[in-house]
Amino acid sequence: MKKCSSYFIGFIVLFLTMQSCEEYLEETNPNAVSADVYWSSLIESNSNLTSVYGSMLSMFVLNLEVDAWRSDIGFPKSRRTPFGSGRPYYQKGFTDASNAIGQQWDALYQVAFRTNQVITGLNGMDEDLKSQEEWSHQMGQARLFRGLAHMWLNATYNNGNVIIRDFIPGTSDEFSVSVSSSDEVIAFFREDLKYAYDNLPAQFENKTRVDKGFAAALLGKSYLHTEEYTQAMVYLNDVIDNSEYGFELLEGDDVGLLFTHAGDFNSESIFEINYSDKHQVEDSNWDEESFFHRWARYTAPGGGRYGGRTDFVPTAWLTYEYSNEQMDSQDPRNYVDDGSGGVRFRSVPLRCAQFCQVVNDEESTYYGDTPANSAYAFGATIFSHFKKYTNHDIVAGEPETLVTGWKSHKNVVVQRLAEVYLNLAECQIKTGDLAGALENINTIRQRWGLVSLGLSDGSAHDFDEITYTAETLMDHLMYIEYPLELAAEGCNTRTTDLRRWGVAKERFTELATRVYHLANYTSNDGVTRNLSLIQEGPHPTAVPSITNTVMEHREAAENYVEALHDYFPLPLSETLNNQNAN
Repeated sequence: MKKCSSYFIGFIVLFLTMQSCEEYLEETNPNAVSADVYWSSLIESNSNLTSVYGSMLSMFVLNLEVDAWRSDIGFPKSRRTPFGSGRPYYQKGFTDASNAIGQQWDALYQVAFRTNQVITGLNGMDEDLKSQEEWSHQMGQARLFRGLAHMWLNATYNNGNVIIRDFIPGTSDEFSVSVSSSDEVIAFFREDLKYAYDNLPAQFENKTRVDKGFAAALLGKSYLHTEEYTQAMVYLNDVIDNSEYGFELLEGDDVGLLFTHAGDFNSESIFEINYSDKHQVEDSNWDEESFFHRWARYTAPGGGRYGGRTDFVPTAWLTYEYSNEQMDSQDPRNYVDDGSGGVRFRSVPLRCAQFCQVVNDEESTYYGDTPANSAYAFGATIFSHFKKYTNHDIVAGEPETLVTGWKSHKNVVVQRLAEVYLNLAECQIKTGDLAGALENINTIRQRWGLVSLGLSDGSAHDFDEITYTAETLMDHLMYIEYPLELAAEGCNTRTTDLRRWGVAKERFTELATRVYHLANYTSNDGVTRNLSLIQEGPHPTAVPSITNTVMEHREAAENYVEALHDYFPLPLSETLNNQNAN
């Protein structure tokens, strides 16, 4: 069950204290937040703290589909007729006037403005209230979110040179603040995150609340991104080793809980956004503070009962890699009944089955069908689907969730422990500890039943028997482990990684040379799905055409310019309205 009762109670209290709930929720100008904050109790401040969590409900905070299009993991719908809204990001034709750029900017600063209201109110309390542990816990949560908003803004916009919002502006002059240097922004948000780390408990009873473990994960990631690997490892090791946080990787059969309703707030989840099918279901599809999101519709199959629109789907190379990772022959989870008294290998690896739906997955249930190919054709050059944000595990079609496929109450995982393991492995590669890096990467691979990297160590696992160097292991981490494990997660995660490694241009150039073709697939039950199975190389018999041949990222390879596309520019709306933004 969703652990959200206190979350919603807080919202109710918040709404009762506002002059106009409806006007407040529809307000788009973050400057409308009042600078006059006077609270006499921690109950009042907590209800306003909950409004910060409410601002995180906006889909524009994460912009998942845009990061997929911008990076190497997502294609805008059908290869025959790409989705129009995704083309500028996929083809690298976006500008400062592009909608998503302004929407994410406004959403992240809305988080910052809400936190500043809470921080101002808490600082205005008397000394008795300030001495209470609850005061420190509320301040820690507020400062974590303010730091998080600035961390994501720094990673996304204008070479990291963004506006520091650390107070509530009361006049237009106070709103017109110039950008700060990236170094100044990093110092600012790290101070907030360190305060949160020092003042938050290891975990709250209510898992919807952010805690010390999340602050540690963010700090570790921040230092990794500035190549301060030794400092990063302090926090990353803390997240993995500190039992007080309660974090554990899902392993064995429990891996099937990841990104399912049954797996809400599991031990691997560090922070997830809590949505609901019980509250404000009458809100508009486009209300960004409703308790539902549209990502299920954006990733579910289109047509028929599914109710999806498939705005973004896995790219060809990602789909192929998911489907063809080598399985560990010593892991019993990789064997299934062959129907004649024996066993055979699974049709696709466990990681693929959990994250990416493909036509040749014969074992997984997808929207009530086992296998999915018994009901869905995987045609029209849409040969795979992300599963992380759909309700495929509980309904036969998205409209069954809240009458319309536009409203999904599935939680959205922002950070989980697997990412911390991979972040730590990167630090270890960069500091010469290849054995440690292999151990952490293999921890992730082994929980999926995949062949381990490196030389055999006597354990009950298959190894690829390759002697890795720092360069080859880093290549594997960048181009296999990170994208397959974390595709379409977090805030601009993949785009940020390609940019910070300095490989975005060459990555698109290399992918543009790859040729795949679509083959017919006949299922174990004898159902044939034409042009549904992604394979490497040109089609062996048919004349290449847009329906059977897949080549991607060619426009990105041609158009990508680091100075223009590594970061989003400052939004046009900001430069027009903020006289000091330039």
